[in-house]
Amino acid sequence: MKKLLLFFLCAVMAFSIVSGTVFTESPLDISIVSEAASYNKTMLPYCYKKLTDEEKLAYLKLRTAFIECRSSLDIEIPVATIEKLSNILMYADVLTSFNYPVGEDRLEYYYYEETAMTSKVMFKYLYSKKDYDLIIKKSNKAAEKAISQFTEKTTNYEKIKLIHDYIIDNTEYYDNNSNSSIYDALVKGSAKCDGYTHAFDYICAKAGIRTAIACGYTKDRASESEYHVWNKVYYNKKWYNVDVTWDDPVNNLKDNRSYKYFMISDRAISISHVQADRDFYVPAAKSEDGDYYRKYGCYAKTLNEAKSIFADKIGEAAKNGGTFVTVRFADEQLLNTANKRFEDTNDMFDILERASKKAGGKLITDGYLYETDSDYCTYTVYFYCIGTKLSDYYIDVSQEDSSNISFLKDLGVKDA
Repeated sequence: MKKLLLFFLCAVMAFSIVSGTVFTESPLDISIVSEAASYNKTMLPYCYKKLTDEEKLAYLKLRTAFIECRSSLDIEIPVATIEKLSNILMYADVLTSFNYPVGEDRLEYYYYEETAMTSKVMFKYLYSKKDYDLIIKKSNKAAEKAISQFTEKTTNYEKIKLIHDYIIDNTEYYDNNSNSSIYDALVKGSAKCDGYTHAFDYICAKAGIRTAIACGYTKDRASESEYHVWNKVYYNKKWYNVDVTWDDPVNNLKDNRSYKYFMISDRAISISHVQADRDFYVPAAKSEDGDYYRKYGCYAKTLNEAKSIFADKIGEAAKNGGTFVTVRFADEQLLNTANKRFEDTNDMFDILERASKKAGGKLITDGYLYETDSDYCTYTVYFYCIGTKLSDYYIDVSQEDSSNISFLKDLGVKDA
């Protein structure tokens, strides 16, 4: 399972000075509008729109100073506000979050003891301004390459899928014990969950697709201190979860792209993910309609329906160079029923025969491998084609389980 990263909380330095001016509760006035116009408003995080007028102005000031890699900023806002806004900078803003150093206090601020008003904010950075600008420049090129796949006929759903696939196909999971940036994911080709997440957020923003970032941890971890991030994306007037990191399995298979965590609801992702409250707005994802397996006809409500889906989709995948098909079942009971049926009967071999006819006789029909995921009710069949080699399926054959290799050789898959 992928390792997760803990982001440390901000440090506070306090001393007593004369009280400053306090923000009022009044609506945003013309002077604030005028002042805000001079600040960087590019690719603002979704939660920005949920801030108060005064918080928006303060955030734009902080954000601009951070993007410009200034050492400090004089600003008068409540301490509670600076803590709230710093969370957005650290977790939710694709243009700032990757430039925070890991493992040390990354934002310090002084405040007026008598009024709890912030006086000065001091920033620390992972990258210099020169390196930051280079990261953005090269990331822009990579994002444009991903977007270049789109045509006039590409639907928004297909755009989201193409972005998801592009990141998986061009990024390998790697824990470098530091923040991962859009540059790490899109240019260097290796990143952790934050790199995957911010790369998705970045390309979507460039493509005009609304996204938000969700922070939390995963239930397989030992404690809540283990950090994980993923995306929420807006499609057809509804929000969905997308975890690109977890859809890029760490295994030895060449064809290993998953969609278990693509366009799913909060209910579905809560099986393995826990969303934490970082004091900024994250939209709820209530709909099940965008689920990939439902969208592409790989969702089964009965056993007979599952058989038909497997036969059609395996045949189609074999014709197009695929090596596996995953079906999501309506519930765990149906998944268990199907699993037992396939283990105890020749039903899957019959399915492979049907699929092979659709694929022009390409399939080896007397053997397959499979795996199930009871949490997400998926059954995955790995199929093999006549005349193929082990290297057609595995990145490094020498690293693969010897029993699997022997099994495939017995089926007729060639050694080299």
